[in-house]
Amino acid sequence: MKVIISILKFLVKNFILTLSLAIAIYRLCTMQASATPSLVFLNIGQGDATLIQHGSFQMLVDTGADTSILFELPKYMPANDRTIEVVVLSHSHDDHIQGLFSILNNYKVGTIVYASQCFESKDWEYIETNYENILYDLNDDWKLTYSDISASAIYPLDVNCHQNVNEDSIVLDVKIKDSKILLMGDAGYEAEEYLLENNLVNQVDILKAGHHCSRSATSDMFLSEIFPSIAICSCGTDNTFGHPHSETINIFEKHNVQHLVTYQEGNIVFTF
Repeated sequence: MKVIISILKFLVKNFILTLSLAIAIYRLCTMQASATPSLVFLNIGQGDATLIQHGSFQMLVDTGADTSILFELPKYMPANDRTIEVVVLSHSHDDHIQGLFSILNNYKVGTIVYASQCFESKDWEYIETNYENILYDLNDDWKLTYSDISASAIYPLDVNCHQNVNEDSIVLDVKIKDSKILLMGDAGYEAEEYLLENNLVNQVDILKAGHHCSRSATSDMFLSEIFPSIAICSCGTDNTFGHPHSETINIFEKHNVQHLVTYQEGNIVFTF
């Protein structure tokens, strides 16, 4: 009898342990990624990828140059969440769009926001041809609102066909609660001048600096007008372009703007 009782106790104890473990795993898999909005500049090498999310809602701005993004997204998305509601492609360069194909193979994407460009790219053409049903070709009335997150495209407002496609990069004005964020894609001096001349920007809190903090973006005049507290340089270690460029870093320092580099900091996370 004592042996039977001992066996029963053992079985009950292990059943409770197994049940507790199962409940914990279930809660982990079904919990929301964050109870509050968050902004993550993903460390995906030489490229751009920015995640904006609140709970089960995700907006991804650019997707990097390869599959690296697949290793970073699960750190912030709930394990059972296989949907990214919005993907914005700032422009057609590989270091901003190549990761999209891995995402499309592993997640359901609600909408891809992009802007028609004159730059020839087979991958860009493939996206336009094969994902027409979820594409939204940018115009000046595109806006997104979800809970405490709002975003709008403030540039470009039409197809400009610049010789340098970087100057056609989508620029996003984002607000999360009371914080203002400006995502510049690869936009450089020409786009910055347009934004200033047309009064499309003012003071911001966080700047995702244009073109990976190269010497062709983030002018002294631009910083004088928007004066961010923090600037983000999204670039890969030992990249061949010399990003972030010393001239741009000097401008940040001149304006007392703290700058963070993804290859030094890893994923850069802000919660609101």
